Amino acid sequence: MSAMSFLSNIAETQELHSIKELRSRYYKTNYRKAKAVITEYANKINVKVKKIDDVYKEIFIQGSNYHIIVSIVQVSPIETCIDLKVEQYGLVGLNRPFKKIVEFYAYLNKELDFKGIGLHP
Repeated sequence: MSAMSFLSNIAETQELHSIKELRSRYYKTNYRKAKAVITEYANKINVKVKKIDDVYKEIFIQGSNYHIIVSIVQVSPIETCIDLKVEQYGLVGLNRPFKKIVEFYAYLNKELDFKGIGLHP
């Protein structure tokens, strides 16, 4: 991980990210179940789910000094992709957005049936 990514206050996952931990994750689940587990995680870490957009399948989660945008893409009836964007408020991130993504995915891997990383490039 470079110094710039360590200092950055934004971290985002994508299909072909150069950092393996920041690649899109796929689960054997549907949108409804994924949304329930994500809101459950938000309640567990004591942050507010500010908006759930069922049309675009995005969830906006607000913490005290950061926010998370969760994008859910249902690839097939039993395969769902979850991408995250974390923005830390302040000048320097000090790797906190990256750590929040890793923690979020660890919880999802435990609660949902994990299928793989970056499966559809």
